[in-house]
Amino acid sequence: MANVGRNLSLTDRHRRFVAEQVASGRHASASEVVREALRRYEDDIAREQAYLEMLNRLAEEGEAAYAKGNYTRLSSREQVRKFIRESGRQAARRDVESDV
Repeated sequence: MANVGRNLSLTDRHRRFVAEQVASGRHASASEVVREALRRYEDDIAREQAYLEMLNRLAEEGEAAYAKGNYTRLSSREQVRKFIRESGRQAARRDVESDV
């Protein structure tokens, strides 16, 4: 791919930030600062996409479980508290068993 330059407009705040990064020696040039920022932005987008895919998968699994009747109906705050406590105990037991 050809090395194609772009003209970027930065706010005063961002110009100062870029200058500070170069002055501190963290980066050799403004281009390096922008490239690192873009790499980090790409990573953020990839993580966000993976997170959304996981949430969608969990939602689909929840809908399928509900359709099969695999759920617990809780009608009071105390039932919710008890369910959460028991779920925590079960998760802790699974963690201990997986460490063995």
